[in-house]
Amino acid sequence: MAHSVERLEQRLEVQDYKLNALLDVTQGINARASEEELLEQYRVTLAENLGIHRLVLYANDEGWRCLLTNGVAGEIPAVLEASFFDQGGQVRLHSSQGNEDFDVVIPVLHNEEPLAYVLAGDTEEGTGVSPVVKHLRFIELLTNVLIVALQNKRLEIERVRQEATRRELELAADLQSMLVPADWPRDRDVDVAAFYKPHLEVGGDYYDVFSVDEDRLVFCMADVSGKGIAAAFLMSNFQANLRAIFQYEPSDLSKVVSQLNKRVMDNAKGEKYITLFAAVYNRRGQTLQYINCGHNPPVLMSADGTTQQLELGCCGLGMFRDIPSIESGTVNIRPGATLLCYTDGLVEQENSDDVPFGMQRMEEVVRERRGMPVDAVQEALIEAVRTFKGAEPSFDDTALMVVRFK
Repeated sequence: MAHSVERLEQRLEVQDYKLNALLDVTQGINARASEEELLEQYRVTLAENLGIHRLVLYANDEGWRCLLTNGVAGEIPAVLEASFFDQGGQVRLHSSQGNEDFDVVIPVLHNEEPLAYVLAGDTEEGTGVSPVVKHLRFIELLTNVLIVALQNKRLEIERVRQEATRRELELAADLQSMLVPADWPRDRDVDVAAFYKPHLEVGGDYYDVFSVDEDRLVFCMADVSGKGIAAAFLMSNFQANLRAIFQYEPSDLSKVVSQLNKRVMDNAKGEKYITLFAAVYNRRGQTLQYINCGHNPPVLMSADGTTQQLELGCCGLGMFRDIPSIESGTVNIRPGATLLCYTDGLVEQENSDDVPFGMQRMEEVVRERRGMPVDAVQEALIEAVRTFKGAEPSFDDTALMVVRFK
């Protein structure tokens, strides 16, 4: 009788310990203990208090990984092996010191999908029921609580990281919107309309129109290789350099391009490049001098609908430390002519048949509306691209600038 009472007291003591262990883990989770602290608490509970000294824990976190080892001689594989069982049915892992044998594999499931596997065993042979077998249900319960907590912790970290990234993107988008002109002042010689839509929250396309003196007006369209924040920051730096250099070198377009190339190379370190179309309109002479630095060729459409592509120039900026050669072009401008500048996100947009929108469709839309205000031309062109692509997603930043010479 006394022996039975003693055994009952021991069982109650173990049950109390298990409940306290679960409570301790839960309190650690609520106190935002680190992953290392929670895993150590888990190890102590099983090894030092329940006698389960041989332990390996694998968890499925976008791929299986080993979280914990205890009581094994060799280095355990970091990723899950194909099977824990050898041909004789023995639970076994292959470590750097040879085979590591265990008593059981305990799967921890959620919605019938494995969250974790616990390989557990005794370090020494003993009499009576193995602690692993005796505490099997508790091991499964404790592991389930631990793994779910660790996954939730990682999800929370990822959520915070994504929220920080989202705020950074919003800030970058706000800064970029300040760099890309939203409204155009009235000008006696030109009307301008433009459109910009980044593929992500921010992008690497840029356009601008500004005066360097009473007689000269600058038009530019640029595109950074790549997308996202890195492209946006490189472009913002490029925009500041472009305006500054034009103020000092308005009469030498080739020198402007050479200096811009050096600035891009210094900032991007050869990892990115920028395509650029830059042109200076001389109001008195009604001429447009331009250099195309590897950019999609702008289209100059006369009042009667005939077109020419402005292709003369050089390679993209930032491709070489020194540009091998630069060729500028000059065209005469007549009243009613339209200059169409764009990035590849517009003409290379594909429909469901993988057919790009293309320059021919772009020119047809503009030709049909060449007598209309530039705002109407720009809106019609963007709508034509939307209709053409249908449900297909955009794959790149899209920028468009329409200039009408009076």
